[in-house]
Amino acid sequence: MAEPGEPLTERELEVVRLLATGVSNKEIAAQLHVSPNTVRVHLRNIFAKLEARSRTEVTMIAVRNGWVDITAQAELQPPGASADSPVADAAATLNMLQAIPVIAPMVSPAAPAAQPTPVAPNPQPLPSPTLWQRIASLATLLAILPLMVILLQRPAVEASSALDDFAPADGSSDPPMVTPLVESSRWHLRASIRTARTRPAVAVARGDVYVVGGEVGRAPSGEVLIYDPQRDAWREAASKPTPVMNTGAAVIGDMLYVPGGATADSPATDRVEALNLTTGEWEVLPPLPRPLAGHAVVAFGDRLYVVGGRTLGSLNSAMFAFDVKSGQWMSLASLPTPRSQLAAAVLNGRIYAVGGYDGRQEYATCEYFQIATGQWAACAPMTIPRGGLGLAQVGSVLYAVGGGLSGFVGFNERYDAGADRWVPFETPAQRMGDWRYIGVASLPTQFYVIGGSTRGVPLADNYVYEVLNYRTFLPAFQSNPDQ
Repeated sequence: MAEPGEPLTERELEVVRLLATGVSNKEIAAQLHVSPNTVRVHLRNIFAKLEARSRTEVTMIAVRNGWVDITAQAELQPPGASADSPVADAAATLNMLQAIPVIAPMVSPAAPAAQPTPVAPNPQPLPSPTLWQRIASLATLLAILPLMVILLQRPAVEASSALDDFAPADGSSDPPMVTPLVESSRWHLRASIRTARTRPAVAVARGDVYVVGGEVGRAPSGEVLIYDPQRDAWREAASKPTPVMNTGAAVIGDMLYVPGGATADSPATDRVEALNLTTGEWEVLPPLPRPLAGHAVVAFGDRLYVVGGRTLGSLNSAMFAFDVKSGQWMSLASLPTPRSQLAAAVLNGRIYAVGGYDGRQEYATCEYFQIATGQWAACAPMTIPRGGLGLAQVGSVLYAVGGGLSGFVGFNERYDAGADRWVPFETPAQRMGDWRYIGVASLPTQFYVIGGSTRGVPLADNYVYEVLNYRTFLPAFQSNPDQ
């Protein structure tokens, strides 16, 4: 994956110059004689390298660095383009910003102009502007200065059109545009977990967050750590007898259940172990009907549900339930779309199975199991595909966090079950791109995101997202630009 600050390649520079004219991905693909999917890959790398969040921001960076000739943009408009066409809008934006990059050469080399964000060096530096160009640029800057002051006073707005560049990995149509987020962050860092880890099993019991195992030092761990949100502190519990990763956990009564997962000896196991929260001791329970890893685990009533995942050699379409009273496993209706690395949560008597990965592509799929009828149904897909994500449930809303096994993730999403609609919400800036294999714990007014990895680096993060403040629900942001 491209890293921030890396230089643009010659091909990426060509894409930037075409993007600045306002043409679509398909038009860029046609002019470069490549596929639209290839253009999307180039754009994803460009956004990562320039640390940009929108096509407009990429254009501003290109203009500032002299990669785009303002005058040439008007000549690139297709014949018959109207004044209110996207190309014309892009040209108008460039004309308004043309003074910004040209002023830079007038500054003494000993005191270069400050850059708001790091950008890749210019692969093809342009000649220094002539004296008349500098004079014209200065006059233009003075003319638009009042407008710039007004714009700078407006709240910062995150990506909108950029979301069109991150299409589903399966090559389907581009996701819908979303309204930029305009809110102060509700993400906050809390006490870090003691050891960086990915793929942990996480559950909430008695107001505390339990983190079981995970991948630590490239091996499954049996370590169990407990986070106290009131004290913002961690403590240890008895280690799980079988070190495991790539599984889930759920609590029923006084027992915390951890079914299956990957062990040091096998990519999937059928072993089920449960922590007695009263005695602090682990117990071995009847095994899963088949070895599983990468599955989702939830609890409802007296049953533990296991959804999706991967068995030895193939994806698992079966859904299993463990009745804690009888101590027996049973098979339920199969998951309509088999996938691993999915996330699940219970809301309104339904078990929602969201996202996932099949080894080749991520899924935006949302399906739910109606517990009362034992049947599956489809719900609105997420805006973008996500694998290795987490799913939180707070109040009447689901929150899909992270992902990025094969595509760029620049925002999270929340689901309104009543409207059957997903809308974006912010991601911590440090975790844009990919935030995978995380553990998510839901509490009544907030949820925690623990561990995971970014760009292949294991994390010791402990983020909290404050959903409710003073027990007052903050309304969701609209994704429909017409509202």
